[in-house]
Amino acid sequence: MSEKKAKIFPFSSVLLLFLFGIGLYLYKNPQARVHAKPYAQLSYAYALNIKDFVEAPFYKHVSGYSIKLPKPYKVHGIDVSHHQQYINWDRVSVMNAQGQSIKFAYCKATEGEDHLDRHFAHNKNQSKKNNIAFGAYHFFRAKKDGIKQAQFFLKTINKLSPTDMIPVVDIEYLDGVAPSLMRKRLLDFLLYIEKEIGVKPMIYSGDAFYRDYIKGHFSKYRLWIANYSGSTQLSKKRWTMWQHSQTATVDGIPTYVDMNVFYGDFDQFKKSLLIGFQ
Repeated sequence: MSEKKAKIFPFSSVLLLFLFGIGLYLYKNPQARVHAKPYAQLSYAYALNIKDFVEAPFYKHVSGYSIKLPKPYKVHGIDVSHHQQYINWDRVSVMNAQGQSIKFAYCKATEGEDHLDRHFAHNKNQSKKNNIAFGAYHFFRAKKDGIKQAQFFLKTINKLSPTDMIPVVDIEYLDGVAPSLMRKRLLDFLLYIEKEIGVKPMIYSGDAFYRDYIKGHFSKYRLWIANYSGSTQLSKKRWTMWQHSQTATVDGIPTYVDMNVFYGDFDQFKKSLLIGFQ
């Protein structure tokens, strides 16, 4: 009996690991699930069950948003652009899923030196009208002049109010330029904004790009980090906001939308991000 069990146990362990590996692959590659064999679909379900068990102490599934929200954080918000199409902000503002509502929204204003997001004016006016904390962000292009980008951004967003959030610069790509040149142009942008409105902008970037090109160079600026793996892989003291999902569903928004958390409570949020508290 004991010898037979010894032979069966390793085989069953290898089989479970094999199935989990397939399931993990399907989890990270949604398109592959469409044509997956029945046994692979079972592996996917098996992997999800294990993932749910491991994450249970740290996440809470909120069906209204179709995602899991990190449990320790109370201030949730979205970031939007023309990719979200026409947004009904009245519906966004009244949504409450298991006690969680949308407290803030960062809206794309500009990109590069001359590209205006076509839904910016609507998103700005309607989010503010519905008492959702509003902020504007610029999508930075490293191959373009930093000061010219900053000038275009400020001209577009016009005058900011004390209840608006500090501006954000979104840096995700080198665009074929050297990292040192990207950083110089990004610093030009940041310093120009600070000189003109008296407020330090916040930097948004993905985990990998931040570690490779930003880390160690802009420590004076608040950081908004994007990571969808379940952890930012950064010290909590280093980030101000965390974009933890890009597949949330929110009433009034016809597409998936990014979901974010602020590191702190709502009073800390106001002191950290609202212009009137700077």
